Amino acid sequence: MSIPVSPLPLLRQSAGLLLLIVVFLGTGVLPASAHVRDSTGYSRVTADGPSVSYDLSLEYAMLARAVDLGPDAVSASDAPRQKAALTAGRGNLEAYLADRITLFLDGAACQPDLAGTDIKNRDGVPYAELKLEYSCGASAGSYLIKYGVFRETDAVADDHSNIVNYRLGGVEGQAVLDGSNAELAVGEGSAAAAAARFGAMGVEHILSGLDHVLFVVALALGAANVRSLLGVVSMFTLAHSITLISALLGWIRLPAEVVEPLIALSIAFVAAENLLGATRRRLPAVFVFGLLHGLGFAGSLRVTDEFSWSLVTSLLSFNIGIEAGQALLLLAAFPLILLARRLRWSVPVLRGATATVAAVGLFWFIERFLLA
Repeated sequence: MSIPVSPLPLLRQSAGLLLLIVVFLGTGVLPASAHVRDSTGYSRVTADGPSVSYDLSLEYAMLARAVDLGPDAVSASDAPRQKAALTAGRGNLEAYLADRITLFLDGAACQPDLAGTDIKNRDGVPYAELKLEYSCGASAGSYLIKYGVFRETDAVADDHSNIVNYRLGGVEGQAVLDGSNAELAVGEGSAAAAAARFGAMGVEHILSGLDHVLFVVALALGAANVRSLLGVVSMFTLAHSITLISALLGWIRLPAEVVEPLIALSIAFVAAENLLGATRRRLPAVFVFGLLHGLGFAGSLRVTDEFSWSLVTSLLSFNIGIEAGQALLLLAAFPLILLARRLRWSVPVLRGATATVAAVGLFWFIERFLLA
C-alpha cells in the first residue's frame, strides 16, 4: 500500500533553493571564477625604418592584476595614482609585455622597449596607454606579430580581443587578435634579404659579446702557430654550430643560469691552461666548451617556432656571420700575438695578458653563479 506524498514540501524546497541562488548571484557570493568578463584592447602598429612603434591600449584594472602591480595599484581610482602605479611597476610591465607580444621580422625577433606609459578614459573606463618601440634592424620584410595578452593563466578576463590597425612592410590594414587567432603576418620578404640580415646579426653578436671575444683571444694566446690555431678554431666552430642550430630549432634547451656561468668558466680554464702549458688535450676541451658557447649564441636570438627551409637558411646565415666575425677578430689579434712573441719582453706581457683573461673569466663565473 503506497502512502501519498504531497508535492508542496518539494515545491517549497525548490523555491527556497532558487531564491538562495538568486541572492548569491546578486551579492557576488558565488565564486568569482564563474565569470570574470570580456575585454577589448586596441593597437596601432607602424613601421618607421628599422623601428616599429606599437601603441597598445588595455583596460587598466585588468592589466594591474595580470602584471601583479600590487593591491594599491589595483585599487587606484584616479588617473594620477594609476599612472604612478604604471611607472612604479615598469619592470614588471616590460617583462610581461615582452613575453606576451612578440614581433618578428623575417623570422627574427625584434628587441622591445617600453618607451612610455599613460592613462586614458574610454567610455568611462580607464585604459593603460603603453608605447612600445621595437628595434628590428631593417626597414622591410615579412612581419609576424604574436599576441598573448590576458591569457587564461592570468585569470583576469574570460575573453580578450585586440583590434589592431597596422602599417607594416608597405601594407596597411586592420585585424582582430584573440585567443583563437593570436598571430598576424604582414608584408613580404625575400630569402636573400633575410639571410643577409641574419649574417650581419651574427657578425655583430660575436664582436659585441665580450665573453665570446675573450674565449677566442684565449685560444689565440695558446696557439703556437697558424696550424694549431686553425685546429682549435675549427673544433670550436664545429661544436658551437651543432648546439646553435639545434637550440634555435628547439631540439636542445638548457637554462641561461647554467650556460652563462659555464661560458665564463671556459674562458678561465683555457687561459689557465695557457699559463700552465697544459694544452695537449686542448681539442677535446675546446669542443666541449664550443657546445656551451653555441647555446650562448642561441640565447641571444629568438626565432619563430614554425620550421621552414627559409628559417634554416637564415640560421645558417647567422652562424656564418658568427664565423666571419670570429675570423675578423683573429685576423686582428693573432698577427699582433705573433709579433709580440719576437720581442724581448714578450713573455711577461703575454703571460700578463693571459692572466688577465683568466681573472676576468673567473670573476664572471663567480658573479654569474655564486652571486646570482
